Amino acid sequence: MARTRSKPATSPKTPTSAKAKKVGSVATESPLASPSVKKNKKKPAKKTKEATPEAEAVPVKESTEVKEPVSSFISEKVATKAIDEITKYLQRESENTDKEKLFDDDDDNLKTLFLQLNTKKFSASRPQFKPKFIKLSHSIYPSETKACLIIRDQLVKTTEQLEALESENLPYVSQILPVNELKTTYKSFEKRRQLHDEYDLFIVDDAVFNLMPSLLGKTFYGVGHRKIPLPIRVTSTKSHNELSITTLKNQLEKCLNSTIYLPPTGVNISIKVGAITDKFETSQLVQNLQDALSAFEKDSLKSVMVRTVKSPSLPLYYAEKL
Repeated sequence: MARTRSKPATSPKTPTSAKAKKVGSVATESPLASPSVKKNKKKPAKKTKEATPEAEAVPVKESTEVKEPVSSFISEKVATKAIDEITKYLQRESENTDKEKLFDDDDDNLKTLFLQLNTKKFSASRPQFKPKFIKLSHSIYPSETKACLIIRDQLVKTTEQLEALESENLPYVSQILPVNELKTTYKSFEKRRQLHDEYDLFIVDDAVFNLMPSLLGKTFYGVGHRKIPLPIRVTSTKSHNELSITTLKNQLEKCLNSTIYLPPTGVNISIKVGAITDKFETSQLVQNLQDALSAFEKDSLKSVMVRTVKSPSLPLYYAEKL
């Protein structure tokens, strides 16, 4: 019995020692063991390498679609031809002396060039009074433009402060009105109409811009409005209660080098890009047109047209899918 017990006692020792030797041999033979481990790790590594190009390819495609240039779906050639045709049409119309006398008083406004957009979805769910700005390469405001600046009462408390502001020779600004003067002097409908007709452009301190619909009324915000008040910032970011001439001048320059539009409750957007007059070359009108169009995504548009008040609308683009 002792021998039989001794045999199994010696037998497990021999395999354990053999296993220990094998483990030891594997540990010492690192160059043989390392390839087997690397081969097992290469398979998941290949999967990650194969997955990364696919993940990188998706955003590249999306970025190219979003940054698609305007010229890709409305070429300069197409826009130039449309503007040339409108110019010829207006010239033919002006040869009719009866029509020329009829429209002579407001001829410049009738030659204003508009970019007409038809969108796939409504731009706003309710009427909007705050316009959106689009920077243009060429200003749509002539040098003789007369602008009226409406400012909050707290910034011009005295006559001296108002005179000091007027002495700054702000570009295009011919008149500065505190809000209180709108409430008193221009309270009646006739006075508002006179104010509307006297100036070409109305620029408003953004702190009191929400008061303008009630203070100016339908004379400015009615159907067929042309002189929508434009909000600008007149104070610095550090002090909101102190007038900053530098900020005011910078905001005026930005405003005068932009066009605007009101987001409608429908799908039609009209944007002024210039006028068919000697003050604009065709190339300048085309560049302004493409500047305005760059503010919209191609996929959001049904159609793009160009027109004046007197001319028919000429199509520039129709969406393939609605």
